[in-house]
This record gives sequence, structure tokens and C-alpha cells, in this order.
Amino acid sequence: MVDQLEIETTFEVGADFRLPRPADLAPGGVEEREHRLTATYFDTGDLRLAARGITLRRRLGGPDAGWHLKIPWGRDGKREFHAPQGSHAARIPARLVRLAASATRGAPPAPVARITTERTELALLPEEGGPPLALIADDRVHGEVLDEDGGREIRWREVEAELGSGDRALLDTIGRRLLEAGARPSRIGSKLLTLLGDRVPAPPERPSGDTADAAVRGYLFDQVERVLELDPRVRLGEEDAVHQMRVATRRIRTVLRGFPTVVDRKAVRGTAAALRELAASLGTARDLEVLRERFAARLAELPSRAGGVALTADWLDAFDRRLEEARRKAVRALDGQEYLDLLDELDRLRSTPLAGRRARGPAGDVLDAELGDAVERMRTAHGRALAAEEGPPRGEAWHEVRKAAKRVRYTATAAEPVLGKRATRLRRWSAALQEVLGDHQDGVAALRFITVSGARLAGAAPDRASASATLAALAGAETAAAPYLLAEAQRIWEAGP
Repeated sequence: MVDQLEIETTFEVGADFRLPRPADLAPGGVEEREHRLTATYFDTGDLRLAARGITLRRRLGGPDAGWHLKIPWGRDGKREFHAPQGSHAARIPARLVRLAASATRGAPPAPVARITTERTELALLPEEGGPPLALIADDRVHGEVLDEDGGREIRWREVEAELGSGDRALLDTIGRRLLEAGARPSRIGSKLLTLLGDRVPAPPERPSGDTADAAVRGYLFDQVERVLELDPRVRLGEEDAVHQMRVATRRIRTVLRGFPTVVDRKAVRGTAAALRELAASLGTARDLEVLRERFAARLAELPSRAGGVALTADWLDAFDRRLEEARRKAVRALDGQEYLDLLDELDRLRSTPLAGRRARGPAGDVLDAELGDAVERMRTAHGRALAAEEGPPRGEAWHEVRKAAKRVRYTATAAEPVLGKRATRLRRWSAALQEVLGDHQDGVAALRFITVSGARLAGAAPDRASASATLAALAGAETAAAPYLLAEAQRIWEAGP
């Protein structure tokens, strides 16, 4: 499967529009091509893909015939995935189906529309060969909706400007030239959406207003959206995607547990439990990623610290195999029905008024009280940490401070649009505290990993003695760093928000 990032702008034009040929923007000249493209679009019966701005089609004709899946990807961009046509016209490649699973939620896509395009394409070429700097496509379009009632047919003309190997400034210049020639920015930007019109369900609205419900659900809305955006990135194995999805799930769980007067915690208990399970499925891979990065950094420091003794990282090969299996397990969790059911429930939650006893109260008063309660719980945890015995009990007590700080951080983030500077100060303070205590906890996890799995991993290394020496040095480094990290956490605490 081939994929690429597509950045393009669409313009509406009339039948008498004259397409500019900007030769001055193409050092290698302008190459004109003609294509006839016929694409069958697939979606669920209730158009779930179209509602998310996703298109899945099987195209005949042109240089990229085959299956195409387009997913919104950052500002003005779409990630486009290609797969061969195959011998069966309606057999969608399984990987494309999985990449769109967070939108389809298990419903099978079927043909919903057919679009035929007569395209005149201008390729703006670079001076010394290579891929085009940009493409300008003048499209005359015939669209048919496929349904039991015979659907509808419409014709229109549009122009697309797509970035190739050039930069965004070039795309902006092309856009200005098209506007000067009489084109108008497209109000829709998609052939399929133009054809389907109001058949496509409206996207959910982000809650607004001055109630606690609106403020909390607005934050919930953004985090659910973040999970949906990250889903295909996790499936593709993108760097940091597992971490970011885990953070989003934890933030949603904080909303459900951290605002008891706004959210009916009994009503969302099952959802909170499902979020915990999802975070745990993602957590194994993420924890191993953190350990891998940590061990690599420590290994880079060890030779000089160890007095020139030769150390080896061969044992990390086995570690890496374990990490890859954990990443595959995280992706498998996204393929389960439990995950799809969770997405349905999160969509319902963010679209339904919350039922807590103060949900209709003024956002400022309610969120101020909830944030104050979160800070008070963190202060209580801190007092217990100071009173704890030296050694593991104190480390465990500081871990509770870390968890409480994370709750303050997420609560303050949700409250920041309403409470302003006070919430900002608490967010920054708790984030700094959480970061240092997170570093400490990562050290605890590293020591635990070395104790539990180190001997087995060292045994798999070609040079067992050297690998064992490496593990001993890594353990020593973590043991030495721990008290300094706790001292830094106390310093941050005393500095206050």
C-alpha cells in the first residue's frame, strides 16, 4: 500500500472560465495532460465516512487507478492511501477498511456514488527534472448518487490546485492567480460532498455557553476528537501516536472522574472502565517506548562513567522485539468491538447534556470549586509523601502525588478557558511537578524491568557477561538519580503556582 500527504485547494468556476497557464511559476515548463476518471465511492448506509470528511473510492483511469482512501490530516491536508484495483470491484482492501474503522464503527461500506471526471491537468515542472512542483486540474464533473430511488445526477466544473514538490508559497500564488481569473474558493472542497449535499449528516457541534456542562463537555469534545484523529496514526505505527492517544484517553477519564458535581459518575462508570482498559492496552507499548528511550540515553553516558569498561547494548535487540509485539497488541485493541462501542458511547456523551447536580450552574463558580478540590487532594498526597518512610514507601507516596498532579493539570486545562490566569498557573505548576515525578517513576519502572526481565534479556545477548555489566550499570544510574529527582519535585512544590 502506497500513501502520501495531499495538500490541495479547490475552486468553483463557471462554464466559461479560462484556466491560467502560469508558465512563469514552472522553471521546467508546463506539461498538459488529459484524463478520463471514473470513481465509485463507498460509504456506510448512513454516510459515516463522508460525515468525517473521509473518502473511499475505486478509480478507473489516470495514472493512479485503484483504491484510494483519503483522511483529513493536519491543516489543509489529507493523507491519501493507495492500493491496487484487485480483481473484485467491491472487495475493499482490508487495510483501508481498518484505517477507516473509527468512522465506520464496523458498518460495511458499499457503493453510494459514481463520479466521472474529464480532467485537463497542468503539471508545473521543476528546472532539473523530478516530480512536478504543483498540479492544476480543470475538472468537468458528472456525479450520480446510487440509491434505490434512482438517486440524482448533477454536473459542474471545478479547479483543484495540488501541491507537489514545491512549497506552500507556490500553492498560495497559484490560488491568487485563479482568483484573479474569476475562480471562487469552494464552499465544500470535495466532489463527493458536492454531489451528496444535505444527505451527509452534519458533524457534531462543540458545546458552547456559560454553564459548567458546556465548559466540561467542550473539553470532552476536543479529547474525543483527538482520539478519532489519532486512531489511523496508531494503526500506521506513527512515532508518538500511541503516547498521544493514551494521553487523550486519560484526559477523557479525568473529565468523567474529576468533575463529580458536573458528571454523574455512576452513569459513566462503565465508560470510565472501558477507557481504563484502552489506556492499559496502549500503556504496555508506551511504557516500553519510554524505557527504550531511557535505556538508550543511559547507555550513551555509561562508558565514561564505567571507567572505560566496554559495555554492550546487544540485549536491547530482544527488548526491541518485545516492544514491537506490544505495538501490535495496541493496534489489535483498536480492532476489537469493545473499542468501537466505546467510541459510540463517547460520541453520545459529548453530544448529550451532563447530568451532575451542578451541571447547569455557572461555569466559573463550579469549575473553581472542582479545581480547588483537585488541588486539595494533591496537597493531602504531598503531606503523606513527606511523612512516608525512606526508600520504596516514600517513592510510592510521591507516585500518588504525581497522579494527583496529573488530575490537577487536566482539570486546570479544562477550566482554563473559564478561569483564566489562575487555572494557567496551576496547570503549569502541576505539569512541572508531574514531569519530574514522571521521570522518577520511569526510573522506578526501569529498575523493575531490569530486575524482572533483565536476566532473561541478557541471556539472549551474544556476550552475556558484557550485557550483565550493562544492566548493573543502568540499575546503578537509576538508583543514584532517584533522590535528586525527588528533591527537585520538592523544590517545585515549594515554589508554588
